[in-house]
Amino acid sequence: MFKENKDHEQGHMFTEEEMMSPRLKKKLEKHWSGIFYEQIFCDIDEKVFKPLYCEHFGRGNFPVNILVGIEILKELFSLTDEQLFDRYHFDFSFRRALGLKDINEHILAERTLYYFRSSIAEHEFIHGENLMMPVFVDGRDKIIEELGLKTGLQRTDSTLIGANIKRMSRLMLFHKVLSNLVRDLLVLEIFVSSEIQEMVRDDEDGFTYRLKKEEVLSKTKEIGEYIYRLVTRDGLEAYTNELKSFKDAERLLREQCNIVKGKITIRESKDIDSSSMQNPSDTDATYRKKRNKKYRGYAAHATETCDIENEIQVITDVDVVKNNVDDSDVLEGNIKKLKEETDLDTIITDGTFASDGVRDECKENDVQLVTSAIRGRLPNKESEERLTSRDFDIESKTGRMKCCPNGIYPRSQKLQEGVLTANFDPKICTQCAKNNICPAFSSSKLSRIVIDDRRKWLDERHELMKTEEYRALCNLRPPVEGLMEKLKPKYLSGRTLFRGLSKVKNRMILRAIGLNFRRYTAYKLELLACSMRNVYIFLENHFFWKNRVTCS
Repeated sequence: MFKENKDHEQGHMFTEEEMMSPRLKKKLEKHWSGIFYEQIFCDIDEKVFKPLYCEHFGRGNFPVNILVGIEILKELFSLTDEQLFDRYHFDFSFRRALGLKDINEHILAERTLYYFRSSIAEHEFIHGENLMMPVFVDGRDKIIEELGLKTGLQRTDSTLIGANIKRMSRLMLFHKVLSNLVRDLLVLEIFVSSEIQEMVRDDEDGFTYRLKKEEVLSKTKEIGEYIYRLVTRDGLEAYTNELKSFKDAERLLREQCNIVKGKITIRESKDIDSSSMQNPSDTDATYRKKRNKKYRGYAAHATETCDIENEIQVITDVDVVKNNVDDSDVLEGNIKKLKEETDLDTIITDGTFASDGVRDECKENDVQLVTSAIRGRLPNKESEERLTSRDFDIESKTGRMKCCPNGIYPRSQKLQEGVLTANFDPKICTQCAKNNICPAFSSSKLSRIVIDDRRKWLDERHELMKTEEYRALCNLRPPVEGLMEKLKPKYLSGRTLFRGLSKVKNRMILRAIGLNFRRYTAYKLELLACSMRNVYIFLENHFFWKNRVTCS
């Protein structure tokens, strides 16, 4: 049964803090734990998590704000679960940050936290609602409002997050899926032939180790036939189809095999999609190859403010997707949200984020898109001297072309769905002095130029990148790479400890909350230090002049 935690609002007698000396109490006033308690813990809206609990029946829940708080602290200090529980129970600063005043208050069992994580992931899977995001948004908006930060200018980037899975060959993947399916069927006391049981007697490493290279394909096909035989057998109960191992087996056959009239053939590697299952331990992880390096896992995207007048920069959005999703698709889906929530007016990215969809979304929401590079081949010196669509005289109202840069009128032209096609006399074009730098296609029979919105945008970018103002905006982008490095998990060389898209996404959200808090705390402590220095300077000057007058 859901119940809000209000215990931290009540005073306690004979607490550790009350028994401290005045000197320690003064130091405690500047400690991060007090800022965390006031800035984050007290603002956690526990009602957001109410759908996870029964409304009227059952025992009261463990305080939700404490569970959320320690999850933030875990990512803030990059702790393992073992370290987290140790510090929760025995670290005074941790307990103070979570509003706990008694050492015996709210003792936390490990299973309670694990159930809480699973419930949040399950809720998002069923309802499509992430419950951690409101905590991030509330903390972000509070910092922005308190410090008066400007949010119109923002930058964004992405980083790859490795999944916590073993890298498997196709044969190992087939063997593991079959092994999981056989295990579950035997638990349900469903008959499995001794032939198949013998196949999975060893694990995937031991099985593949003994095979010769020329045997791999035939063994993969053999295991595929065993899997097909098990999932298509008659007499299976309906609940069997709901087993995870059963669904994994069906997915494997669908992605890796061609099945015609009950006969199985293994697909070529080039025909396998990057979204195919990489390991049954984490079926959400996908495959991506970047700069000749192979990745299996996810991609984290984050956006932060970058106005130079801001005292600190704050993370405004964080998202996690499968790593085979294009960066531009993620940004396209977030532009409207950023505009509504943070009054975004300029977004700074690198070239990989620029696409037709992003440009259209930015135009629709009145957001300026600044890219530090342009996707595609780098221009050489000769191409920089070439003419562009901006050199052609085009009427702004009608969108029709008046003449080319050499003053020649088009012989015919057509404007359809924003695409302008202009035809010129090829005899004139071949004799033109600017023929070698003209972007129009020219031959003895045809001379034509096609100008669409994408061509206009690219030519405009090339011109803008030559201006100091645009280059100054581009120079604001590199620091976001530092944010990407901080978002990467530190436990397993960039790989997350968690499995499943929802759980990995929650870790990145919690990490972003911690990073915003770290920036805010550093600013507040520096501000406090500056105030104290000013007081000391004032007192020194005051006593200096007072003593000088007295001596006179």
